[in-house]
Amino acid sequence: MVVASTEEEQRHSMLHHDDLAQQINNMEPLAVGDQRLERKIGWIQGSMVNVSYIIGAGIFVGPALTLQLVGSGGMNLIIWFIGALVAFSGSYTFMELGTMLPRSGGEVAYLEYCYRKPKYLLAYLFTYWSLMNRSSGVASQGIVFGGYINYAIFGPNFKSHWIERGWAFLSATIYTAINIFSTKGTMKMLAVLTIVKLLVLGLIAIIGLLVLTKVIPSDVNVSLNLSFFSTSTTAGPYASALYYVMNSYSGWHNLNFILDEVKDPIRNLPKASAVALLTTAVLYLLTNIAYLVVLPLEIMKSSEFIVAAAFFKRSLGENFASTVLPICISLSAFGCGAAINFSGGRVVMEVARQGLLPYGDILGRVNAKIGSPVSAYLLQYALSILFIVGPPPGAVYQFIVAFTGYPVYVFYFLMALAVFILRKREPHSSRPIAAPLVCVSIFLCFTAYALVFVFIPVENAYYPYWLPYISAIFFMIVCTGVWYYQIIVKDTPSKSYNESIRNQGHAALEQEVYGQYTRVPREEEL
Repeated sequence: MVVASTEEEQRHSMLHHDDLAQQINNMEPLAVGDQRLERKIGWIQGSMVNVSYIIGAGIFVGPALTLQLVGSGGMNLIIWFIGALVAFSGSYTFMELGTMLPRSGGEVAYLEYCYRKPKYLLAYLFTYWSLMNRSSGVASQGIVFGGYINYAIFGPNFKSHWIERGWAFLSATIYTAINIFSTKGTMKMLAVLTIVKLLVLGLIAIIGLLVLTKVIPSDVNVSLNLSFFSTSTTAGPYASALYYVMNSYSGWHNLNFILDEVKDPIRNLPKASAVALLTTAVLYLLTNIAYLVVLPLEIMKSSEFIVAAAFFKRSLGENFASTVLPICISLSAFGCGAAINFSGGRVVMEVARQGLLPYGDILGRVNAKIGSPVSAYLLQYALSILFIVGPPPGAVYQFIVAFTGYPVYVFYFLMALAVFILRKREPHSSRPIAAPLVCVSIFLCFTAYALVFVFIPVENAYYPYWLPYISAIFFMIVCTGVWYYQIIVKDTPSKSYNESIRNQGHAALEQEVYGQYTRVPREEEL
């Protein structure tokens, strides 16, 4: 009986090895030699990479906008709690994909692995959307940074779009320089900015708790503010409110884009993702409670883009609200832009190495002396500057933000669907994290809803409300034509860096990522 049991265990072990070996052979290889970036990021730094992206300016302005839509404080808390659940569902989905396919690139790696026909099509579309989305994200966060810096220096009545763009230009330049010359410097910058964000939200939460426990006196009717009185009874406002909430949670899978630089990614990705999102969700809910117990509902609703300023003005005085707070919010936006830029440059490098970008031998190369993908960051810098100085303020800029933001839900939908596809197609593949199906289903349903709800008619004085989203779809169709020429006709992936080091890169992936868990037979040994 013991012998039979041992033989059975060996057979199952070999089947596991066979499945894992095939899984590795279907993944993109790790870079080798002087093109390999060092694994320096632990789970604490990884969680900061995510938190720095998640916490931008959204939590300082969003709660007032959602309160206007849903009508009551009680429902406002529920909508932010629902947003946290959706974000956790999405994070779980990306934990499964990230630990199953522990390579940099995020959606690029998962789309290529799951949707293999047509060859590279979805990964290619994500590549070109990501270039625009990341660059416009750096630009928009830089402009928010500039706006709040101007507020702190010149006062609330000062407005200058070009000075704001000057600050945005400076921020993009700083990001690029630090990312090129020092990954350690980037990590330290993100850590400091993340701590600043957490301290500001922590201060808001503490003030709220002190008011709630009557340690600090308040003339606000807390019971009324936290009740469901005046809750909206129509469905439309909730769709928009949840959209604002999810925008404030975006970035919870930022670490997936740079997994090649994470120590023991199979263990540290789930840990970093969970800590980052749990910390953020708790602070977001406490911040919303604090706003509601310190500010009368009407003041909070009318605050719109300065709800945090109204909060601090009422609790800590005018000086803090008009000087210290704008600087804190500007640093929050600056940190968000830094996180976007850092992982964005790495994505450019990865897709260039796969042959999905022209001049891949240049854009996918790590400068051996400096130890960073210089050309990739310079491309992203150039595109960010175009978004900073190109569009005029107002409607055109809003159009671009909506245009670049819409496709994210297409790719999120495909990621949730990929979990179901891969579980059916590869039931025995290695899945260190198996997301609960209820979480994946929630995320799938939300992304489907987000793709549709934007077509609910809303008033827009500048252009038809549907124009950015239809334009995004048309852009993807155009990119499909470019994909056919580059990938099918020119077949650039067959001439790419990854193809030239595939065997070495798969051996490196086996050794670095899976070696401490199990020895995997390579393809020539099977």
